Amino acid sequence: MTKYQPSLDPLRWSSISERMKCCFRVALILMLLGFVGWANEDLEQVLFSKGPAPAKGENGKWGFRSPDGTWAVEPKFLEVKPFRHDLAAAREGKTWGYIEKSGNWKIPPRFTWAGEFSENLAPASEGDHLTGKFGYIDPQGRWAIEAEYSWARPFQEGMGCVKDGSKWGFVDAKGKLVVEPDFDQAQSFSGGLAAVQKSGPPGEKETWSYIKPDGTSPFEKKFAWAGSFSEGLARVQMTDRITGKYGYINPKGDLVIPPSFDEAADFHQGRAQVRVGKEIRLVDSKGKPID
Repeated sequence: MTKYQPSLDPLRWSSISERMKCCFRVALILMLLGFVGWANEDLEQVLFSKGPAPAKGENGKWGFRSPDGTWAVEPKFLEVKPFRHDLAAAREGKTWGYIEKSGNWKIPPRFTWAGEFSENLAPASEGDHLTGKFGYIDPQGRWAIEAEYSWARPFQEGMGCVKDGSKWGFVDAKGKLVVEPDFDQAQSFSGGLAAVQKSGPPGEKETWSYIKPDGTSPFEKKFAWAGSFSEGLARVQMTDRITGKYGYINPKGDLVIPPSFDEAADFHQGRAQVRVGKEIRLVDSKGKPID
């Protein structure tokens, strides 16, 4: 799946009407990329749900806009990430730090990479881009989990997804490995389950499955690709990662919505955006179209 591009400028506007047009364009782009399960009327709520939203100024720098379009934080940073736990990662020069909603530094720039806060922890690295190690910091900028991993993702449901060498596993908030790094690919926990992939012998097709926080599988069924759970449903492909259709399963592994979509997004507020051919539509939790 195409990764999110931070260079996209979703919130550059000069008036309320232009802002609404921009929201529509962003909704369409994100919908086509399969990132959002929200209709356009929900997009503004999503963008501002955690505070001021990232926006690029005429000077080419990044700051944060309020819902009314005014600058909450003037554009003065090379890069920014959304506010989480009242802190936002921002880059000045070659290093990242964290700012408050006032725009002042709470954690001065010292990181070569900085992620978003989640559950009072944020993944970060002070090393170089090729060999630097990743760990987790607290809101004061102190290392809560020492930087010893080759990659780290934000915490979800009390677990952090970390990469040790070429394998993925999970740590708890104290830094203890609760699921050993044994997977070639892994997604964060959601709905009590995490999608993971472990390669088989050469020539075998890649398969995905799910694990519980103790590392055991809740069911034996495997998939060509599997996504995270959202509102009790997860996107899956049954046959092929490239051409296979998307459907949805429940936490028991039962196929609730048969694979019939060329693209599909996570459920949000009881609906998901899907694509069939050139048609993009909303469906409910039973797979039925919503007018």
